[in-house]
Amino acid sequence: MIHALIRTRRLAWLCLFLVVMLCVTPQLYLLWQGKAITHWFKFGLFPALLLVALLLSLSDKLHKSIWALLPLALLAPQELFYLSHYQKPTDAHAMAIIAETDLAEAAGYLSGLGGLLTSVVIGILLLFALTAAQLKVVNSRWSRYGRKVVWGATVLGLIWVADQERWYANQYPIEQKATAEETALSRRPLPQSYNLFYQSYPLNLLLSFAEYQKQQWTLEAVAAKSKDFKFNAGQPELIGERQIYVLVIGETVRPDHLQLNGYTRETTPKLSKERQLVSFKDMVSPWAWTRMSVPVIVSRKPASDHSYYFAEKSLVAAFKEAGFYTSWLSTQSPLGVHDSSVALHASEADEVSYLNPVGYRKEGVYDGVLIDAVANIVKQNRQKQLIVIHTLGSHFSYPDRYPMEFDRFKPSGKGEKLAMHDPAQREMLVNAYDNSIRYTDFVLSGMIKQLDQQGAVSSLLYLSDHGENLFDQGCDKSGHGHNTERDYRVGAFWWRSSLFDKTYPLKTAAMKAAATKPLLTSYTFDTMLDLAGVRYVGERLTQSYASPQFTPAPRLLANGVDFDRAPRSGACLALPEKSTKK
Repeated sequence: MIHALIRTRRLAWLCLFLVVMLCVTPQLYLLWQGKAITHWFKFGLFPALLLVALLLSLSDKLHKSIWALLPLALLAPQELFYLSHYQKPTDAHAMAIIAETDLAEAAGYLSGLGGLLTSVVIGILLLFALTAAQLKVVNSRWSRYGRKVVWGATVLGLIWVADQERWYANQYPIEQKATAEETALSRRPLPQSYNLFYQSYPLNLLLSFAEYQKQQWTLEAVAAKSKDFKFNAGQPELIGERQIYVLVIGETVRPDHLQLNGYTRETTPKLSKERQLVSFKDMVSPWAWTRMSVPVIVSRKPASDHSYYFAEKSLVAAFKEAGFYTSWLSTQSPLGVHDSSVALHASEADEVSYLNPVGYRKEGVYDGVLIDAVANIVKQNRQKQLIVIHTLGSHFSYPDRYPMEFDRFKPSGKGEKLAMHDPAQREMLVNAYDNSIRYTDFVLSGMIKQLDQQGAVSSLLYLSDHGENLFDQGCDKSGHGHNTERDYRVGAFWWRSSLFDKTYPLKTAAMKAAATKPLLTSYTFDTMLDLAGVRYVGERLTQSYASPQFTPAPRLLANGVDFDRAPRSGACLALPEKSTKK
């Protein structure tokens, strides 16, 4: 009898140990991946074990409190899958992707994994049932002071976290000029805590969910302010044929690295063969940051407006008013300080799909997923469609933006850790950057092929959000946001179907004439609507280079500097920080 009780007690403690290990398995995976053991224990394993202990202390009887760990155990395999596939823990970005995914997409994502998933869930449930039963048989309880020790440790941990938050707030005070919405989206809830514990499963889920909820609430509050805004747009000219208009917002593409524009490398071999394509060789973005440049592209927000949000809706809403079914596809993030101002306009679309589980922070998926996504949308065979596509393009790290078969220019650092700010790696940076553009050529050509097969009045306008520095000609800068000429020059082109030419010959002639004219990305709103013949109250045809009325104006950057008249300085072609004009 005594031996049987000992065996039962041993089995109970073994089962409990397995349950706890299952709940912290993601931490063990991170250690196996080479995390520094001291940091891993302090900010990974220890807080995870403390949370597990806290949940187990909800009842003095362990066979009851063990069930509080079930959600953590069920989610642990998902976290392992995410870590192994994307080399990062689940974050607010991933939660936003899940929130945007419908059941059909989820079924496709899990295709082939149904049997394994079912087996894992059944196995976890059986383990919990066995553990609870064994703990109940041996009547396992907390010791007299055990629960109090756990609670005390938790309180001390919270005090330490609060102290970290105060330190962080003092070191990085929030700028007082920021609006409430900007502040909410420019900082994570418990920002320092997130930085410390973002790889401590399951704490990362709690922190990420808090971040996701806060940003979603803020976005909803901002969207409510423009909810009733109307362009009073319509399409007065009746077009019998099907219409498909596509706007592709690229990322970090310079015009002088496009074979289309005379670059000596074959970076756009497919697009260079497109007869229906016009490349705009003198396109400038007034902003060098994505979160500010994209709203200027898709809305009427002036470049001089430095606020995070604009009171008006975007061209997506205008097309909807004119009877178009609207879609927004993206391989960038649905939220965050760099993305929320963009996501706000994306939410205006009838159909929104974020296709990259990790955004730009890791390799994730490539922009090639957008080809099939476009194909699925055009197969809907709707009479009038607008598709806005936001790509990752050539966002750093450049080698992460293309698959191995596009690693043409070498050495590129593909498969290695490439440093953006190391001049010694300039050759690899340029090679990887050019490879990423060559892949963009493949992706955009695939989209054009899909459109061409529809036999519709089709148009695809592509333009990058900003440029990039690559340690050019003795310049000591790389990346963007340095206020150099290369920050603002962007690649841009337009493709149209033969049926578009027949339907709108004057628009085609105007777009061809604009190939070498000085253009701004802020002309996109008016140009896109004009291409589709969408009219609205207060339209500005002088800002549409699809119109004979187009009149180039001084290209003023966000800081008020005239791009064409301002002096350049040094090897980096630096521009003045602000306009000296009074």
